[in-house]
Amino acid sequence: MSSNELLGLGVLTVACLLAAGFLFRSWRRRRTRPPLVAAIVVLASGVIAVALAITGVPYRTIVGPAFIIAMLAVLVSARIDRGSGNP
Repeated sequence: MSSNELLGLGVLTVACLLAAGFLFRSWRRRRTRPPLVAAIVVLASGVIAVALAITGVPYRTIVGPAFIIAMLAVLVSARIDRGSGNP
């Protein structure tokens, strides 16, 4: 694994942790389920992506889909939470 790939995995990890932190904070304020579920999905996709990359799966094959899954989880969470009538 090259240093650029390690840097990319580090950035993916930090991004997933930040997104999950924001979602967890939103859950603590509103006490609705969608942000908590999205935070779990974001963390799980980040952990799975890093684990697969460390085990030898090509880096570019893993990071893109993990990022897309995390973004979709955040967007779906926001859409569901907004649609439920919460302020």
